[in-house]
Amino acid sequence: MRLSYIQSGLWWLMLAAVQLALFPLFVEMMFQEQFIFGTIEWGGLLPQTPGNWQLIFWIQALVSVAGIPMLGKFYYPQMGEDLKKIFRGENTKGLKIAILSGFSLFVAWEAIAIGCWQIPPGVVVGFFLIYPILTTLGAWKFWGYRPHQTRITAMTIVTIGSLFALKVPAMFAATPIQGFLGILAAIVGGIAFASYLLLTYRGTRSLHPLPFSAIALATLLGFASLSLILPLPGTVISMPLSELPRLIVGSLILGSLTLVGYSFTAYGILLAGVTRGAIAIASVPALFVLFGSILIQDLLDLKQIFALVIVILGLLVLITEPMVRQDWYD
Repeated sequence: MRLSYIQSGLWWLMLAAVQLALFPLFVEMMFQEQFIFGTIEWGGLLPQTPGNWQLIFWIQALVSVAGIPMLGKFYYPQMGEDLKKIFRGENTKGLKIAILSGFSLFVAWEAIAIGCWQIPPGVVVGFFLIYPILTTLGAWKFWGYRPHQTRITAMTIVTIGSLFALKVPAMFAATPIQGFLGILAAIVGGIAFASYLLLTYRGTRSLHPLPFSAIALATLLGFASLSLILPLPGTVISMPLSELPRLIVGSLILGSLTLVGYSFTAYGILLAGVTRGAIAIASVPALFVLFGSILIQDLLDLKQIFALVIVILGLLVLITEPMVRQDWYD
């Protein structure tokens, strides 16, 4: 039975990785016009500014929170009762962990956005990919889940493959200070995302993944709202009203991807463990490149094809690992 739980969790995590890989692709299309499947012209709805990035961030967080009750109605009808109990003070620890999880997710998103404004996104993602290592070390320190050779091998293969799959321009950064800020933001994002995964694992041990996700995403929306209304430099929103209908459609897609991706992550981590979750989600950059080649005809070069093969091999090691090991401490 334990084996089937882990395998089910890994498939949930693979689905979450697919959703999380599609998310930045659709964000890119919101700012830059693309031809989907080489025929359907769509995108370029907004100028790419920090204010517009915050607007999209807020709308997709709002949509994901609004979609939680519908997801709960079909998959966990008791979600409303669980939330009432939590806010009556019957599970204050679970509430605090869920809030911290949502805040960590907010910090990770903001850090990645700041990093991408300073240096190429490929470099940002490269440094951001420290999170599987940090997650593994955190699980070892807090819960004694000592990393073993099979899982370290899978993590190394997937991370290296994802790094090789990225396209990094020759120009690293316009100035040294931009390079420093971009790398620092990427590292902060990696730390925050590792914290999110660890907190999600801890929180879903005592709280069902859907109410946990509801609280975490509501926290995310709260901080996104705060960042949108604060008069920070460069955060003025610039949006042509004629693009409002398409912006709403795009935001619905992004919000749905956010809701499904993080709900699947919570389910997968609960069933398969936090270190397996971190390794599976480390495949997101490679999947992003793969889906980019399919959806917007961003052709892969030989290095990227080789990198995707490496990632697939690493994921196969991760998926088959539960069938060859007998110590289920994660």
